[in-house]
Amino acid sequence: MAFDRIPFILAARGIRFQCLKAMGLPGKPEALSMEVTRRCMGRCVMCNIWQMPATAPELEAADWLRMLASPLLSELKELDVTGGEPFLRNDIVELLLGIGRLKATRLKRLCSVAITTNGFLTDKILKDVAAVLAPLEGAGVTLVFACGFDAVGTAHDRIRNFEGGWEKLDATIMGLAALRQKFPSLVLGIKTTVTSYNIDELDNVCNYADAHGLFTIISPYILTANRYANLEGMDRLALSANEAAKLRRFYNTPRFRWNYYRDELLRFLDTGRMNKPCSAGFNYFFIRSTGEFFPCPIIDHLVGNVKDTPLEELLRSGEAASFRRHILEFPECKCCTEPGLERYALPFEGFHYLRQYVRLGRKEFGALHRHMGLDKYLR
Repeated sequence: MAFDRIPFILAARGIRFQCLKAMGLPGKPEALSMEVTRRCMGRCVMCNIWQMPATAPELEAADWLRMLASPLLSELKELDVTGGEPFLRNDIVELLLGIGRLKATRLKRLCSVAITTNGFLTDKILKDVAAVLAPLEGAGVTLVFACGFDAVGTAHDRIRNFEGGWEKLDATIMGLAALRQKFPSLVLGIKTTVTSYNIDELDNVCNYADAHGLFTIISPYILTANRYANLEGMDRLALSANEAAKLRRFYNTPRFRWNYYRDELLRFLDTGRMNKPCSAGFNYFFIRSTGEFFPCPIIDHLVGNVKDTPLEELLRSGEAASFRRHILEFPECKCCTEPGLERYALPFEGFHYLRQYVRLGRKEFGALHRHMGLDKYLR
């Protein structure tokens, strides 16, 4: 992508987005999160997914693959496989191999599959990943791992309420790092949720990541009735004024020099309000393990179920249109610190990213753009 063309592309996209929003119309989905299970062996202080009934129905691998074969997803570029703990599924290999096969026929634009894991099932994770790496790499799909990592050592176990969890997670990361030697397309990183429980652990987390060549996603907790079902955790998780000041100093380090999310979080810590674009429901959506379809994982706005209604009808339904018209007006939007959604929104919404181009200049914008891996969204 020639960077001198980007301002014109973003301006055109900004106009298009405003028209789509006014009419409640979707764009082509480019990113999708699939919560393939709500089962989890962790009992994390910041998440209540594990409290869902173990008997709750889950879509089978064949159901997920049938949905992913929809012509509606022909522009899909990123796929997020999350849970619960995805590796509790016995058919996770079947699902991942099926996605690799769809790359050649239905998902031709798919670039990456990201998996979020707590890393506790070391043997199964390494066995399953070894079984899918070569086929996915051969298909041109990058496998990205985001391992839940909240501290180094026993502090991690206390946050996850899982004895021996740190040792298992460390063994999983070391095993994945060994696989990366053979399959360099494998991307490894850690995802840290900042709470009052680990505000003093962040430097240790970063040192570990640096030592093992891992990317980092470090973001404050989110309270939501939808994704994490943790609204009662306000008092337990909240940062004191002193802890918020520590987080502000942490985000001001050179480590986050090119991190757009860092800049938005610093403003949030100062003002108590997020001010970033969102394209949830336009080019991104979230599907629960039961098949329930949500334009956004944070906001409890149920549109329907993919088991009962074709994906195309759900995306163009009145419920979805109503959501799109009111995006950024929901109370949850004002305090949404979800670290990934702006990646899909910036190149789609256009105007916000264009302002970054003007503010930073071509050279620094290019560094930000490459750091965030957004080339795939402007091709």
